[in-house]
Amino acid sequence: MNTSDKLKLISPDGEKMDVPPEGMLGLLSLGAVGIKAWRQARQEAGEPSHWESKPRKETEEEKNG
Repeated sequence: MNTSDKLKLISPDGEKMDVPPEGMLGLLSLGAVGIKAWRQARQEAGEPSHWESKPRKETEEEKNG
């Protein structure tokens, strides 16, 4: 990711806000921009995406054949 592509959040006081990978409630109030900033912070921290596909679990019927 280019540094120019990274979202920059500025507080009402004019200070740069850091977005922690674990998130913070205030990001929800920003809507889609806040969620996107949180996803970027998670990606930069190496956290797995919640949207990655997981292997499907076998049902009891499939196990028993």
